[in-house]
Amino acid sequence: MKKLLALFFFGLITISAKSQSTQNIKNDILKDSIVSKFNRGDYEGIYALANREFKRNIKSGVLINLLKDASSLGKIKKTEKMYTDTTNVSTYRLFYEKKSLQLSVKALSHSSYDVFGLTFYQLPINQTRNHYPSDNLLKTSLDSVVQNAVNDYMRNENVAGLSVGVFRNGEMFTYNFGETEKGSKKLPSAETIYEIGSITKTFTGIILAHAVKEGKVKLNDDIRTYLNGKFPNLQFKGQPIQLVHLSNHTSGLPSQPKIVGTGKDTFDPSETFSEKVLVDILQNISLDAPPGTKSEYSNFAVSLLGYILEKAYQQSYEQLLETYIFKPYKMSQSNITLMESDYKKFAQGYDVEGNNTKYWRNRLAEPAGGIRSTTNDMLLYIKEQLEAKNGSAAWLSHQLTWGDNKRGKGLNWGISSTKKGYIVWSHDGGTYGFTSLCLIYPELNSGIILLTNNGNHNDQSFYDIGKSIYLSWVK
Repeated sequence: MKKLLALFFFGLITISAKSQSTQNIKNDILKDSIVSKFNRGDYEGIYALANREFKRNIKSGVLINLLKDASSLGKIKKTEKMYTDTTNVSTYRLFYEKKSLQLSVKALSHSSYDVFGLTFYQLPINQTRNHYPSDNLLKTSLDSVVQNAVNDYMRNENVAGLSVGVFRNGEMFTYNFGETEKGSKKLPSAETIYEIGSITKTFTGIILAHAVKEGKVKLNDDIRTYLNGKFPNLQFKGQPIQLVHLSNHTSGLPSQPKIVGTGKDTFDPSETFSEKVLVDILQNISLDAPPGTKSEYSNFAVSLLGYILEKAYQQSYEQLLETYIFKPYKMSQSNITLMESDYKKFAQGYDVEGNNTKYWRNRLAEPAGGIRSTTNDMLLYIKEQLEAKNGSAAWLSHQLTWGDNKRGKGLNWGISSTKKGYIVWSHDGGTYGFTSLCLIYPELNSGIILLTNNGNHNDQSFYDIGKSIYLSWVK
């Protein structure tokens, strides 16, 4: 859910290998200048160091806003060079008071750059682990497929645990690897609880479909119908934001707006939700295009959709989950609020720096990423999607509302096609300490759920697990 804007611009100038040592020195001096200016709050001064080409491509406000966002982490206490790549771009770890970020620069001189990048620091992928705990019996062809699929990911020493669920032609299979907590030697199980992050959005889409079928709402309803107050700004040239736009990421609403007055992150676990906070945010939004025309991912839009569904039903989001999904699907181990006994089954999450994370919860963000679940329960969820009857709420959630079958959206489901032409309903998810992926192939009567207590959402080898398992079915 939580992401810092990453900005990278690479100029076209190259430097010969002979001058690499000199280039490293220039990069180090420039880095020190950037750090000094940042700690003084001189963000304009950092932008002023950019060369002309950089400035033609990146406006000052983009970089300055990025640096202001980074300032919420405090001052930079120290730096550490990580590496210099073959294009002479040096990357440094910046140790802020609250967290680390990663700075990449290439200096043209001691006081000028043509490459600048700032993003979250993450532990390097260290594929040196040759053995890891597993309950895979390696007796069937699927066992072998899954083992081969997970090996690259699990060889990374920084990955704690992984659970894989496969639904194939009416049968369910589960596989577990690594540890629920580093050093514990406790293998995850099909009942280990993980944060599933934004896969939660698909649950919200199904609840929306129920509301449509029951006449509580219409997909083309103006969202202002369900809001207290006047919001003339929530339209563009007479075209309002509709409920369907909240569920297919075409509303034009920002993904994670700041709290008005404080500038704090709306989805920070320490923030308390109130209707006033929501109204203040909505009243300060300005649309730059007609709703329904541009697809831009928005956590906030789905959070707002959940709030509207609560008002339509006069029930909490958790109650709606229980009524329309958890109970009928027999997902007895899934929820947002956990019992004391559940914490014994909860995997310990780890952020991109390898630190233990606290369990993530934010009232406003619950419909966008608040569910905790298990491999067993998520396989039941996949089963219900595959067995959904025409006209049912789950079926309605899979219907295109934007784009086409090659690249489209349902009600919070991503809809796409593989190279071989098979339809995929999908969503991934990530919180501070967890990453997840749900893939459903209706024409193959199959689906995959991946859950890990690793907060690095950018490790491609995690997502390749699902691709490898799918490819074994269509050879």
